[in-house]
Amino acid sequence: MTALTLPDLADFPGVTATGVDGVPVLLAPREGNVGAGIVFRVGSADETLALSGITHLIEHLALRTQVLSEAHLNGQTRSDVTLFHVAGTAGDVVSYLNDVCASLRDLPLDQVETEKDILRSEGDGRNPGVAGRLRLNRHGARDHGLVGYGERGLDRITADEVRAWAATWFTRENAVAWITADAVPEGLDLTLPSGRRMPPPAVSDVLQGAPAYLGGLRDGVALDALVTRGAAADVATHVIREVLHRDLRRDADIATTTDVSHDPVDVDRARLSVLVQAEGRPDAAVGGLADALNGLRFHVAHDDLAAAQAAAAEELAELAAAAPADVLPPLAYRTVTGRPLEGPARIAARVEQATADDVRGIARELWGSALWYGPGALDWAGIVPAPEWSQGTIHGRTFPRIDAPDVSLVLAVDGVGLVTPSGTVVVRFASCVLLETVPDGARALTGADGFRVQIEPTLYEGLSAEDVAEHVDAHVPADVVVQLPARDAADIPVPRPGTNEKPAKRQRATKDAGPRSVPATVALVAGLWVAGLLVLGGGQVLLREVFDVDLSLGFLPVLALGWATFGLINKRHPKERR
Repeated sequence: MTALTLPDLADFPGVTATGVDGVPVLLAPREGNVGAGIVFRVGSADETLALSGITHLIEHLALRTQVLSEAHLNGQTRSDVTLFHVAGTAGDVVSYLNDVCASLRDLPLDQVETEKDILRSEGDGRNPGVAGRLRLNRHGARDHGLVGYGERGLDRITADEVRAWAATWFTRENAVAWITADAVPEGLDLTLPSGRRMPPPAVSDVLQGAPAYLGGLRDGVALDALVTRGAAADVATHVIREVLHRDLRRDADIATTTDVSHDPVDVDRARLSVLVQAEGRPDAAVGGLADALNGLRFHVAHDDLAAAQAAAAEELAELAAAAPADVLPPLAYRTVTGRPLEGPARIAARVEQATADDVRGIARELWGSALWYGPGALDWAGIVPAPEWSQGTIHGRTFPRIDAPDVSLVLAVDGVGLVTPSGTVVVRFASCVLLETVPDGARALTGADGFRVQIEPTLYEGLSAEDVAEHVDAHVPADVVVQLPARDAADIPVPRPGTNEKPAKRQRATKDAGPRSVPATVALVAGLWVAGLLVLGGGQVLLREVFDVDLSLGFLPVLALGWATFGLINKRHPKERR
């Protein structure tokens, strides 16, 4: 869609469209205060981990010039869009939208560091929660998975990057506005730089097999699945609500709450999410949810389908009865994201035509793509653990951990790895999306798949800060590097007390042994042969005289003594000391 293309609003009587400075504007009148907004097709899922927070930062900078007034105004950054909205008089609307667009044209870049501090303060109390954990493990450290990481890029984003991001994403071609009025208010100025309409953010999936599960959630169970978008998914969502309410709340009294949501992800797919809270009975909730969803793959009761279609039809009827002005925000959202503008009547017809087979198909898609988050293992249901370790191995210089010798850090030509008895975590330089550095030499590398390797030179035998910097820094692009401030000495990790005793003893023994004299070694070898021959000869005599067994060993004793001699010499006189 170009800046001059207006949406087809045939299904929405009372809503009209026009253009202001190349930005499509949706209009519909209402009584009372005027509401308005402008939405851009850019969100946190469009960022990289090293730039995470840049869209939210621009949202804050664009509102920097706003002053307190009687108008209600705000901005919001979501995963796929950023929006600014206001409610007040026509004058308030014009003033607000004009100021937002003026700020986006010429951002107050001198306030970047101040706004970063504000965003950090906001982020300190923000918890990505269950949804963040699920999305991080499904999508990795990119697109929709970034919600699980927080705004890690704030420590490295520059003013030039902010300016370039705004010029690319906050353009007239990538925006749609709405106003609850029958005409554009006088004086409205939506001038923005020229660009292009951006497609929806990518949808990555790093699960190595599904259905999969994560453990550790107390008092409930949740899941995240990707299914085909459309009326069947909408009806299936309502069916699942009906079944869970009946099976887990009304009949069994297992769950305190059940929540089932269905949200578009892109043009073709939707995210179907389920959350069941069951304080004190999480295992029963997991079993009940698994039974319910597994059952829907094979059978959908007529009553459940009818109830779901009735609930969907009721929601659509409420939407059809809503005032045209009330549907402007969702219409603007659908327009800017490139989604079809279908009215309630057309959607209701498809909902009515949905069959039990359609719902079973969505249930099978849900089961096959689901990532579960519950209190423990779900292998009993045929659900595999979500990946905890990287696929493949890594080879290079190896440094054992001082306080855990069975754990090693590997510095390879193409990346770094952490090798443990349970598995290996690898981050290849080519797929590194974030390198965090501190002045004392520590490094942390995060790969696009979400795996992270943290390097603390103080914890690994024979590893120096210089080794790490030389091996890592030159192989990672500068635009993924975040330089963190220096740590207090007390925050730099050291080996756990008492756990490095054996390695230290081994080091002292090697160091204190020093060179051995050749005459002493000759004497030891002679003694070894004398003792060996006596033991072997005496053993043969004993077997023959006492047990009447005549054992002939041939050259075996000589070979055994020769091998023992070689080992003794090599131990006392290692090759590097000869």
